[in-house]
Amino acid sequence: MNDDQLNKLFATARQAPPDTGRAEFAFETRLLARLRAEREAAAPWFVWTWRLAPLFAAVVLALGVWNITGTSDPLADLCAVGSDDVALVEMLTGD
Repeated sequence: MNDDQLNKLFATARQAPPDTGRAEFAFETRLLARLRAEREAAAPWFVWTWRLAPLFAAVVLALGVWNITGTSDPLADLCAVGSDDVALVEMLTGD
């Protein structure tokens, strides 16, 4: 077979439309099955974080309310420092 015959065969093969019938068969079903399998194989921690987000928000709100309502006078807390601590601070600062 010479180069001219081979070139004619290649040109004829390029002009023929490709047969895509087999690839098109049940394409949507295969695609959806693959997407569903990938979604199920997703990281389970990500799914649980979204499911537990309301619980975490409730804990944060409860801690915030407890912090606002349960605190005493901050100056009273500072005055409650033990005498040893006060003596140490006076010694270090020179006051």
